[in-house]
Amino acid sequence: MKPIFSKLVLLTALIFPVLYSGCYITEIMQSAIVEAGGVFTATITVSDMNAEQNNPHKGVIAILVPEDWSFIDGTYDTPMGIGDMVLDTSAHPTWGDIDTVIAPPEGMKWINLLSDTGYLHEANLVYEATVNLQVGDTTGDFPIGYLVTVNTVDILLFLNDQENDQELAGADTSMNHMVTVTPATGIKETKLDGIPSEYRLSQNFPNPFNPSTTINYSVAKGTEVRLTVYDLAGKEVAVLVNGYKPTGNYAINFSDQELSSGIYYYRISMNGFTETRKMILMK
Repeated sequence: MKPIFSKLVLLTALIFPVLYSGCYITEIMQSAIVEAGGVFTATITVSDMNAEQNNPHKGVIAILVPEDWSFIDGTYDTPMGIGDMVLDTSAHPTWGDIDTVIAPPEGMKWINLLSDTGYLHEANLVYEATVNLQVGDTTGDFPIGYLVTVNTVDILLFLNDQENDQELAGADTSMNHMVTVTPATGIKETKLDGIPSEYRLSQNFPNPFNPSTTINYSVAKGTEVRLTVYDLAGKEVAVLVNGYKPTGNYAINFSDQELSSGIYYYRISMNGFTETRKMILMK
């Protein structure tokens, strides 16, 4: 077979049309900036075009990422009462790895995921998958790509269609969602258990602190979050969070060896909610 999409990263915002029995990617929300060694989060919203009433299918998500990234966990939500479903890299679809369908560019790879439970589909059903990935040590700008389908056999049809130069059947892709991986700093973030009912910024602990402190915050509904630190003069001295975060509770461990002793303020902004708190560094 001839090479497929070998120039994938050079194309802009590619979205292949669904010909039948598939799904459309309607929205991608992902981290825009992430530290080396940090966690990258993406939420993929998909509109189902398949009305399948007899044979449950698993949801298929494939994400094009740098080679040193890895899968942490994820959820797969539908409005049909199924609830969250864990995306499982140990489950293999009948068509094998996505690399056999769309060859990844040099330095990139596909992370191939399935929902752990199949479900019956309804036309115009909208579902949402949120995936957390471990970022590697390589820094720079990277084009993240996404492929979705509700039926693994559609990928086999795609292979056949390629022989006849036809479009991608039964699946949809959205490419070149850029992310910048910055060098690691003294900032480490952890996602905690529980589902919050409100947006919140907690007081750091310990306070005063030396050399590090922990700041907890809660995201009631997935949104862009910016958490920054300012000195007494109002100068921004650190950016702790800057990007999309799904619903959840988070803990930031902050340590900056270059800051001098004194009073600092940290401020969070998310979905119209803002709050500022004071912390004291004593060296």
